[in-house]
Amino acid sequence: MKKMLFIILIMFILTSCTPAEPPPTQTDLPPTDTKIPPAVTPLPPTPDLTADWPEYVNTELGYSFKYPAECSFGPMGADCKQNPPEERPPECLCYLNAEDPYQVGMQSFLGDPAEGLILVSFYVMHHDTEAFNPPEGEDWIQWLKEKWSYLSEDMPDEANLTFAGLPAVRIHTPGGGGGSSADNIFVERDGKLIQISMINVDVEEQREFYELILATFQFSE
Repeated sequence: MKKMLFIILIMFILTSCTPAEPPPTQTDLPPTDTKIPPAVTPLPPTPDLTADWPEYVNTELGYSFKYPAECSFGPMGADCKQNPPEERPPECLCYLNAEDPYQVGMQSFLGDPAEGLILVSFYVMHHDTEAFNPPEGEDWIQWLKEKWSYLSEDMPDEANLTFAGLPAVRIHTPGGGGGSSADNIFVERDGKLIQISMINVDVEEQREFYELILATFQFSE
């Protein structure tokens, strides 16, 4: 009996001395990027520089556009023409003359009077002449090339602009020889050509002024 107890004691001691298996090693995971991305600040909306401009509506030809609030509506007064632009009061520096609905013109002087002002001239025209009235069924762009070729040596063969939702042709005439640079936009409406004419378009300030007006131009349904 004692021998049996002795054997059991020896087995118990051996078992307790057996090293325990190490716990499973946890696989190292890559560190998680806890950086918070910077907040995106939305860009402020672009201000509408023409929001407060009045609108001119031409019912005869079915179009409208906005013009600067400081412009006088009507022909330039006779007293405004007595002095050079640099010496005129502000009310004499911009006017929109719509007495003839088939030749509406706006003229304004831009720049610093101390450095000299530059004239901008914006006209919308349609005349009862052959050049403005292509025959029925005639390709109006080919008619334009034939009748208005004096505007450019490189007249386009197809529309090169979408203007107020309609296919249009824009013709650039560079300045030189004492003449001013000019852009002319032509649109066909109900068989009639409408011409939009602008001068001094190669000067950045003048070009930006024209683009503001053109962006407001609309044709009625």
